[in-house]
Amino acid sequence: MNRVLTLVIGAFVATLLLSACTTEVTSTRLQFALSDSGTIGYEIDQGVITIVSRNLRFRNAAGAYGVTITEYRIAFFSDAGVPIDISGSDQVGSVNLFVPAGIRCDAPDPVVGCSLGDDGWRFGAGPEVVSPQSYQLLPGAVAIAHVAAGFPVGWYAELEFNGFDTTGRSFTTDPYTVAITTPD
Repeated sequence: MNRVLTLVIGAFVATLLLSACTTEVTSTRLQFALSDSGTIGYEIDQGVITIVSRNLRFRNAAGAYGVTITEYRIAFFSDAGVPIDISGSDQVGSVNLFVPAGIRCDAPDPVVGCSLGDDGWRFGAGPEVVSPQSYQLLPGAVAIAHVAAGFPVGWYAELEFNGFDTTGRSFTTDPYTVAITTPD
């Protein structure tokens, strides 16, 4: 009976793993936020615009593969959804950040987190990873256009991230929407 139960459980786990092999990385599997306010912003002091830096924060959903994020793409939009087409406003930037798999265990590795088979492993949201460096994601030209438009509420940016997962497959996330605000 134990052998049959072991085979059934093994077949179930294999089925889960094989079905996960075809799963694309989407924004529901890779959770994203920005440090502090969660928005992209700037401050104005005596007519001087200062772009506020943000750290990127990621966490994998339960059962998701670990991923290495290598690049971000960001585009900016008005409150009507019209692209803010200012030369240099669309950006591509480099990132080098590993986000561990959506697996929990009794004693996670401080860098790679947990793996299937570790003591006490179970599916669960992976540990949060925060980029060690800050990013100035808002171009000055967009901040100036925002000021010139009268600080409208509803301007936003869409960020996408590219990279590869622990099986070597490349991915691009769905766009994440982030508000543009001032004062920050």
